Amino acid sequence: MRAKVILNPYADNGRGRPYQALIETAARPFGGIEIALTEYPGHGRELARQFANEGYDLVVAAGGDGTISDVVNGLVLGDRATTRLGIIPIGSGNDLAWSLGISSEVNTAVKTLFTGQPRTLDLARVEDDHGRYRIFDNNMGIGFDATIVVEAENITRVHGFAMYLLATLRTIAFYYDKPFLEMRFDEEVVQQESLFLAFGVGPRGGGGFLLTPNARHDDNLIDTCLVSPVGRLTMLLMLLRVKKGTHGSHKAITMRQNRRITVRADRPIPIHTDGEVFAYTKDNVRQVTVVSLPAAIDVMV
Repeated sequence: MRAKVILNPYADNGRGRPYQALIETAARPFGGIEIALTEYPGHGRELARQFANEGYDLVVAAGGDGTISDVVNGLVLGDRATTRLGIIPIGSGNDLAWSLGISSEVNTAVKTLFTGQPRTLDLARVEDDHGRYRIFDNNMGIGFDATIVVEAENITRVHGFAMYLLATLRTIAFYYDKPFLEMRFDEEVVQQESLFLAFGVGPRGGGGFLLTPNARHDDNLIDTCLVSPVGRLTMLLMLLRVKKGTHGSHKAITMRQNRRITVRADRPIPIHTDGEVFAYTKDNVRQVTVVSLPAAIDVMV
């Protein structure tokens, strides 16, 4: 098996580089593994596509959810659809790895690359009204949810779930926009003011929030969590329920499962995909279409 690791040295707020030696040591009993370092944003996508086209059987993302998302996009765009994805989770959130049961302990994660079994996963694709598109493997958010990701970009002294929690609290304190959204969930049309709309191919985001707790990676469905405008106190009280995934019964929340979703907003909307900013408000994105991509990639678990 030919395998290549794409390591993001800036993963986990710049703590990724020392993992190179750990990964190399852990892979020696299995014949070793080649490692390439990313050098700039989006480089992981380029490298993944290159390695897939060069015939590697396994391309491994060593980093956080953003790094994994880049590698997934590169593999999906590559010419060799049989290349499998591997994951060594060393990021701040590691939500996809958690959902798939992949250990955050490096030796165990590396062993899984060589001794695990392939699992076929669904993906999803989002395209905006400027023609830009992105594949996401775990989650996406519009509005408040995406603003948390923007806020997290400015936090450097804490990491992991604490970083996302701090970003959430800051967003609750300083952000309160409620765009009017015209949404089509397959054939169901919904129009309302909304605090945010979260999409999930998997159940967890933000390093520990179960926004779409019933989402599965193999059902050809995109789970959504639509939240109507609520007060700041209600938002704070809801945090514990979202952490446990029990928020779906709240009167301000509607959960759905669909294969195609279109959203049109009355103003520019912030959007994240897999914990990375897809659109800032300055990008003037007002419409997106999201579709399920069933059985789109194989990952070692």
